[in-house]
Amino acid sequence: MSERELIKVTEGDFAGWVLSPEGENFNGLVGPYYYQSDDPANVKVAFKAEKRHLNGGGTVHGGCLLTLADTSLFIFALPHLGDGGAVTLQLDSQFQSPGREGDIIVATGEITRAGKSVIFGRGQLTCGDRILLSYSGIMARIASKPSGDA
Repeated sequence: MSERELIKVTEGDFAGWVLSPEGENFNGLVGPYYYQSDDPANVKVAFKAEKRHLNGGGTVHGGCLLTLADTSLFIFALPHLGDGGAVTLQLDSQFQSPGREGDIIVATGEITRAGKSVIFGRGQLTCGDRILLSYSGIMARIASKPSGDA
C-alpha cells in the first residue's frame, strides 16, 4: 500500500482486512478500499457497493469498477516500484456481470511483466463466484511516487 498508517478491521464484512485512510484524494471519494494480503504477491483489494456507487439503472457504475481495477493494478505493482511510482498508460476491460448494492467486490490479479520503464498487469473483479470485470493494464514507471493515490 502506501506509507500511511493501516487500520486493522476487527469486525463486519471486512474483519481481518486492513483499511488505508484515503483522506481527500480520489480514492477517498469512491472507497473506502480494503486490502488483504498474506503474501505481497497475492494482494486483494475490495469495497462494499453502496447506493452512492450505483448508476441510474441500479447497478454499480462502470466507472466505479474501472477505478477499482486501476487502483488495484498499482497495489499489485507496489513490490516492483521501489521508491518510484507509476502512471496508467492503458487500461483495457471487459464487463461481464453487473454489481449490485451490498455486493462485496474483490479485485485479484497479478503483474505479468515488470520492465525498466513499463509494468504490465491483469486481474478480475468478482463478487462471490461471479466475474464482474476482467481487465489488463500497462503502467509507466515514474521517478517518484505522486502525492495522493497509490
